[in-house]
Amino acid sequence: MKICAIISEYNPFHYGHLKHINDAKKQSGADAVMVILSGNFTQRGEPTIVNKFVRARMALEAGADIVVQMPTAYSTSTAEIFALAGVKIANSFENVTHLAFGCETNNFKLLKEIAAFLNDEPKEYKAKLKKYLSQGNSLVTSRIKAIEELIKTDQVNFSEITEVTNILEQPNNILAIEYLKALIKTNSKITPVFTNRKDSDYCSELENGKNSSATAVRAKLYKTNNVRKTKKMLPKFSYNLLKEEIKTFGLPDIELFNNLCMYALKTSTPEDIKKIFDVTEGLENRFFDISRNTKNLNDFLLNVKTKRYTFTRLKRIILDCLLNITSKIEKQIYDIDVLPFIKVLAFKQDNDELLKSVSANTNLVIRINNIEQNQSEFYRELANIEDRANQVYYMLLRKNNAIPNYTPDLLTKSIKI
Repeated sequence: MKICAIISEYNPFHYGHLKHINDAKKQSGADAVMVILSGNFTQRGEPTIVNKFVRARMALEAGADIVVQMPTAYSTSTAEIFALAGVKIANSFENVTHLAFGCETNNFKLLKEIAAFLNDEPKEYKAKLKKYLSQGNSLVTSRIKAIEELIKTDQVNFSEITEVTNILEQPNNILAIEYLKALIKTNSKITPVFTNRKDSDYCSELENGKNSSATAVRAKLYKTNNVRKTKKMLPKFSYNLLKEEIKTFGLPDIELFNNLCMYALKTSTPEDIKKIFDVTEGLENRFFDISRNTKNLNDFLLNVKTKRYTFTRLKRIILDCLLNITSKIEKQIYDIDVLPFIKVLAFKQDNDELLKSVSANTNLVIRINNIEQNQSEFYRELANIEDRANQVYYMLLRKNNAIPNYTPDLLTKSIKI
């Protein structure tokens, strides 16, 4: 059996995602699709519009065969860590033969060249990257400036040079490069499958019918608080699941989330903040000082933001403070080949062949049983982060309904079918 993996957030699942799954199946020729899905919080440091189990059901309705979760510690991190964790999960399954991801460019050859170059990181590039970072530029801007300078001085050789900057500026291209880097870094046997993104801009809040981005769908929901306004923007199955979930539990309360974030900041010491991944150059002192002179998260972000520290990067750091995700646990992804457990969120029960295929991985968490007796420290740390993330997320549900009895991540046993 050949399985094609897709790493995604589906926040929520829209027509572009549906096209991507169909394209991935067609281009890979795979027998099944495995989705590696983020948990209840996103790479932007925000709560998802609906919980991970609902988004997993959306993926199955769209044609996926099994959905496993990327641990929150990594799904809320940088593009590099997000991609590396996803690829290492995919590598865990012998029958995952392909990894499909979207990108804005059709020049896949150049995309691979850039990924190989950035994976090697020649000393000339490192020096120039450091120079531009020291000038207060973001990583994306510094990377572009460093490569442009190397191209001008003939210190790097790409098959085409006119498209390099444009590729490095586009969000899906950036993530695609990180996937390719991760495949190289892990010496993976998985074949990349490129699908071109032709839907609306990834970050655009503008409505564009069936081509609307997930950002546009979320903006519409929070602006109108009326799920019916998104009906034309989503596939029928996705809309129905979204409508049912929001009717029952409401949208996550962003004001409450922001207040919880401010609480985490105001009760953290500089030493606490310094332990968070991506906190550099004394940022912990800036966080500490400004948090004590601001009452809301938006004001805090406006006061802390610089060219180097984008809103998204800052929000990831703040979420890590709230969930107590330390740099130590995030950096551990670089040192391991296989995660201590891989949690299954949903699967097609009628596909016995698929379950037998993926269950060769003995770390697969299928259902609640009893507490794993020989949990490693790493297992416990990841599971505790997951539990904290779940508990915070459930606090954000506005309606006073009983919280669903989702499988507790810590009280699960890794089993082999």
